[in-house]
Amino acid sequence: MENAQEYGALSKEVALHLNINPNTLRRWSLELEKHGYHFERNNKGQRIYYERDLRALSECKMILEKGQSMENATKAIASRFIEQNNAQKTLGVILDSKEDAENITLSKRDLESIVESAVMKAMENERETLLEAIQLKMTDTIEQRDRLLMQQLSQKVLVETEEKTAANERRSIFSWLKKKR
Repeated sequence: MENAQEYGALSKEVALHLNINPNTLRRWSLELEKHGYHFERNNKGQRIYYERDLRALSECKMILEKGQSMENATKAIASRFIEQNNAQKTLGVILDSKEDAENITLSKRDLESIVESAVMKAMENERETLLEAIQLKMTDTIEQRDRLLMQQLSQKVLVETEEKTAANERRSIFSWLKKKR
């Protein structure tokens, strides 16, 4: 029975180990299968009993010895087997998920690189836009200053021209008065 973990055992060996009749073992196995328990079979169709099966059958024997019905004993053991099977499948899914997570991590790194590149490009575009806005503002400010200077210069020229004209008129009035005298 030491090899049951690796190679499995046939019904005769299991019946001897459990100290029951091979027909009883067959009946218990059929009841367990009826409730969803699964036994492996060889190419001749014979059940192969592994360590987990031996534990299940030993537990079935103990339950029956305590006076429980065959129906209750096999249902309890089969449902526990199904739960363990589901737990193993869940563990398999979790392990597969971890492998997928590693692949996702690679994709995550790629995504981080893409995002970083996009952020850098966006920052560069924003910087260029900001520089253009600053240049436009400076150009507008310089043009406004130039217009103001030109306006002030024109006013000054106009004032000077008016002053010269007024001075010329005064001179001409004085000259005219001098001539009349």
